[in-house]
Amino acid sequence: MTSVYVAAPPGRPTAPLSSLGLFSRDEYALVARFFEGHPELAPTPLRPLRGLANTLGLGSLLAKDETHRFGLNAFKLLGARFAIEQLLAEGVINRGDTLVCASEGNHGRAVAHTARALGCQARVYLSESVAAPRADAIAGEGAIVVRVPGTYDDAVRQAAAEAEAHGWTVISDTSWPGYERIPRLIMLGYTRMMDEILQGMPDDWRPDAIFVPGGVGGLLAAVASWSAFYFPRPPHIVAVEPSSCACLQVSARAGRPATVPGPFTTMMGGLRCGEVSPLAFEGAFPTVDGYIAVDDAWAARAMRLLGRPTDGDPAIEAGPSGAAALAGLLAMREDSAARDLSLYLDLGSWSTVVVIVSEGMTDPPLWQRVMAARS
Repeated sequence: MTSVYVAAPPGRPTAPLSSLGLFSRDEYALVARFFEGHPELAPTPLRPLRGLANTLGLGSLLAKDETHRFGLNAFKLLGARFAIEQLLAEGVINRGDTLVCASEGNHGRAVAHTARALGCQARVYLSESVAAPRADAIAGEGAIVVRVPGTYDDAVRQAAAEAEAHGWTVISDTSWPGYERIPRLIMLGYTRMMDEILQGMPDDWRPDAIFVPGGVGGLLAAVASWSAFYFPRPPHIVAVEPSSCACLQVSARAGRPATVPGPFTTMMGGLRCGEVSPLAFEGAFPTVDGYIAVDDAWAARAMRLLGRPTDGDPAIEAGPSGAAALAGLLAMREDSAARDLSLYLDLGSWSTVVVIVSEGMTDPPLWQRVMAARS
């Protein structure tokens, strides 16, 4: 099932305004200085998919390939590494401290990896639905893995409660009342991806649309905030979610953060959440044009198109969540249920589209089953 919501705000700005989005010019400069000071944290590639662009009737299709970010297989290390180093520099945390988070896999591994590199301990709380290979990867980074009955949102609450009881520090990419500083730092770190996208495009190119995996909304808010701030004419930003847990689309329709109850039946594990981050929603809602929710069949097809490309396109081994942005683009072009969004975006042979491939092969057995199946 595909569902869409077109939420294009009236009177889009014609010039970058510092009041748009979550971050200031000084904060973007802080991110630039941080990554320029870490040359080992190299950019990920922006890969042209010329054959697939031709198939979809687009002028250009570019995939921001996050499948090998800083030695891991997802984009999350951008935010975790930036935020934790800022907290260390400020004395908010110290080496030897215990850092706690809830995760569906990728954020937990990023926190565990960073904690070990910087001399801290890590405890990662996972819902019972997280696949074993994702949990094993977190444990392999030296973290203590705690399984929690229920959903990701239940894991968030248990992690926060136990951290408060023991004096640990929560490193969460979702916010709640009274807890905003660290999620904000994480989202600010994510904006580095947009710096890289702009640097990877020819001077005369600008994206007409960017398709972004949803989840709790952190990456979406980072992309939307950066785009509203820096592009005189911002591209269309489209959030893509699983049909069974489209909490961003439900929230956008309501005009406020709303909850989708579990359990959630989707293989897009990194997007398997029912509650948006209020801070991320605040940053994304004013400037996101559309929301599209897709079922697993679209994600599986997108994985196969990325992993078994034609016409000379590069192969990208993406997990289901990583392929979600392309899945949303496919559904928008081909599913009649997405007609309203398709008409609004008006993408064609004149258009440049970016899809963010946010994760690689985080569950190899699942990836192999999908790739072996018929389209």
